[in-house]
Amino acid sequence: MEIKQNNIDALNATIQITLTKSDYQSQVDSSLKDIQKKANFKGFRPGKAPMGLVKREFHQRVMAEEVNKVLSKALFDYLKDNKVDYMGEPLPSETEKAIVDFSKDEDYVFYFDVALAPQFDINVDNTLALTKYVINIDDTIIDKAVEQYKNAAGKQTPVEVTGEKSFLKGEVYQTNAEGERIENGLSNKTTMLVSRVNDAEQKAKFIGKKAGDVIAFDLTQVFPNEADAKSLLGNNMIDFKTINASFAFQIEEILDFVPADELKQEDYDRFFGKDKVHNIDELKAEVRSQYEKGYAAESDVKLMIDAKAALLKAVTFEVPLAFMKRWMLALEQYKDFDLAKLEAQFPNMEDDIKWNLIENKIVKNNNIEVSEDEELEAAKQLTAQEFARYGIPLGQIPPEYLDNFAKERLAKNQDRSMIRNQVVTKKITELVKEKATLTDQNISYDDFAKLFE
Repeated sequence: MEIKQNNIDALNATIQITLTKSDYQSQVDSSLKDIQKKANFKGFRPGKAPMGLVKREFHQRVMAEEVNKVLSKALFDYLKDNKVDYMGEPLPSETEKAIVDFSKDEDYVFYFDVALAPQFDINVDNTLALTKYVINIDDTIIDKAVEQYKNAAGKQTPVEVTGEKSFLKGEVYQTNAEGERIENGLSNKTTMLVSRVNDAEQKAKFIGKKAGDVIAFDLTQVFPNEADAKSLLGNNMIDFKTINASFAFQIEEILDFVPADELKQEDYDRFFGKDKVHNIDELKAEVRSQYEKGYAAESDVKLMIDAKAALLKAVTFEVPLAFMKRWMLALEQYKDFDLAKLEAQFPNMEDDIKWNLIENKIVKNNNIEVSEDEELEAAKQLTAQEFARYGIPLGQIPPEYLDNFAKERLAKNQDRSMIRNQVVTKKITELVKEKATLTDQNISYDDFAKLFE
């Protein structure tokens, strides 16, 4: 076997690999023998077919498989042993074509194109000047959050008169032209929200009513959405186009949602965990702390956007862009893409590639590592955030459940890679905050949001 590397320029190389019979023959012979033990040929007992027959049937396929295995190992061993800093993965050469005939040749020459990583230096130090935005927390935001917690602790309470947001319990039934109940007509013991009636004229019919009142209405006008009408009637089989739409709703009970006047300890425990918060002052302090953390995280995102732009500008180097596009088009996830579609999907591909190289250099230069404990903690935080989006606060999630969900996520390679990258980004952010020259600037949240427009 002979391997040669030809550097075309600083970013591109061709690797030539010459294989002789001695490089692959033992693997081919071993594979053919395995096939001979298992193969069924007409006229021979299983495993007893002569090798000549096995070779005639399987030789070329086995040659291709075993030569490719030897070739792949040789290529990547060479790159590793010679510390070739490459990008993507080697691809069959576009300019040097291998001519292979497994039926008669014994020696083969293969050519691969390789993208070489650019060489550059990058430092995160006090020459990197950035603005660190400190987002103001208005007291009205805290008060609004407190009201939201009171709403969450509220409950449905019986009232005498219906309003725009009342929840009604009662019976809906079909009526004739005179408004009388149709015997054996459609009917259902059901519930409805007045707020679900969009038409103002129809909604007015349901407001200002008391228990026992009967409201006549047109089903198709009150519930133009067929699914809502079927839900009210508890009947998925009705023909919405031909149905007699005259109905009445007799109110049996009226409920309004009433926020809690005061939060009780059981509410605090439900929202934040047992004995974490005990009164309204501690609630406000907890809310403020949550906003401080959230705003700090958003400020860090902006800081890294600015740091990325500054570092990309600070260091000048080229990347093997044409090769990287070709490599991406060879990947399974982009098999349906052409070059135009790929470029449309990734309009900032060159800067993205450069930033990935810069990140890797920063990680290497500063010995940034991610431990398994850090991965687990990040996975738990991500899982808790997802539960919160469904209205389940951290205090309601048993620790062992959170731990198990996080471990299940880390068992998926794609999720683990994403989480690991998030931890790395966080560590790079902390490095920038430590090393760069930062100027604090107080700003309202509305003005901060405008920075992203």
